[in-house]
Amino acid sequence: MYGDNRGSGGGRFGGRGGFGGGRRFGGGGRRPFGPREMHKIKCSECGKEDQVPFEPKQGLPVYCKDCFMKKKGLTPRSDFKKEEAKEKIKEAEEDLEEAEKDLEESEEAEESEEGEEEFK
Repeated sequence: MYGDNRGSGGGRFGGRGGFGGGRRFGGGGRRPFGPREMHKIKCSECGKEDQVPFEPKQGLPVYCKDCFMKKKGLTPRSDFKKEEAKEKIKEAEEDLEEAEKDLEESEEAEESEEGEEEFK
């Protein structure tokens, strides 16, 4: 049972009021949440002006977000989701067309069966 010592310093996660409260889980040295200080840069690859959340070091290349992603072989998540969604839409449209074709063929077959029965 781990409900007996809550808040008294001897709880399951080291007490101290919550999951990351003590140093046990790396509580020291983290930057506070909130807006980061952004620094203007000129991309070493394409020359585009951009901002980065760190102060660039003299003599080292710095890249805009697009060039950084390309260099790392990454795809921005939003673009990936858009492409994935487009692909799913395309597949759904193809499935719908196929289903409509099947329905049309079955209706035509049904009609021709009914017509044949009338002539008997």
